[in-house]
Amino acid sequence: MTFVVLLVITLLAATQSNSTIESTIAAAVLPLPESLRKDATVVRLNDANQPDVIRKGTNGMVCIAEKPGDQQFDVRCYHESFIPVVYRAFQLGYAVSGPKVGEEIKAGKLKIADRPTAGYRCLGPISAYDSATNTITSDINCWQSIHFPFRTASEIGLPDEADVSEEMHLTMPYVMASGTYWSHVMIRHPQSKK
Repeated sequence: MTFVVLLVITLLAATQSNSTIESTIAAAVLPLPESLRKDATVVRLNDANQPDVIRKGTNGMVCIAEKPGDQQFDVRCYHESFIPVVYRAFQLGYAVSGPKVGEEIKAGKLKIADRPTAGYRCLGPISAYDSATNTITSDINCWQSIHFPFRTASEIGLPDEADVSEEMHLTMPYVMASGTYWSHVMIRHPQSKK
């Protein structure tokens, strides 16, 4: 009888663990287009901001899972050739990018993609994410970016973020961090009412 009880407890724990992993993966890939989700790598950053692989993918996209226990829903995905600079930014204490990362790239200590790469992100209050249905409300913003390291807005042929009104941010692409390693075209969308 004791053996049967232990077996049932073990099976329940394994089921709950698999369910938690599946939920973590589903949330992490939410920013991606549907066609890219099933083959993306999913990682969770540990206390040292080093990636621990939850699921190994095959399509070159790497998604960083939600950090448990905080008050924000923040999931993001980048191409595998660009993600090392994102990890390094976190390791240096930056929320997105920072000057020390740029210095390391210029010094050759950190490699960066030499071609444009895509990024995807969803950010907002954790209360606006429903883990049971893997859905978000309009309180969470999602956007895409195309990273063009060290290119300026004029080289890319789009306006700089400083030259675009907040209202225009939702209707046209623009360049953020022009000329830096974090230079990227932002593609935002009006929030849907859910």
